[in-house]
Amino acid sequence: MYAIPRKENFMKKFTIEVEMNERWIPHFMSMLKYMEMLGNKGSSRTVGIYSDGDGDFNPKFKTDIEWETKPPVFDHDGNRIYDAG
Repeated sequence: MYAIPRKENFMKKFTIEVEMNERWIPHFMSMLKYMEMLGNKGSSRTVGIYSDGDGDFNPKFKTDIEWETKPPVFDHDGNRIYDAG
């Protein structure tokens, strides 16, 4: 099986600046590394992080690119899954 080429299917490098409580950094970075590993293996999984917004998980993100907000493919009571398909 092979991936169907899409017009937008090309690699683009961009920067995300993140500010978050120090205790969350290893967990957040572990999630990103797992996503990278799944992509390298060609494996599909659901990946997430628990966002305790009334606690100390209040990250701030800045990017160096313009992008369009996309709706989730699944949303149940605020628990969301995003997928580019």
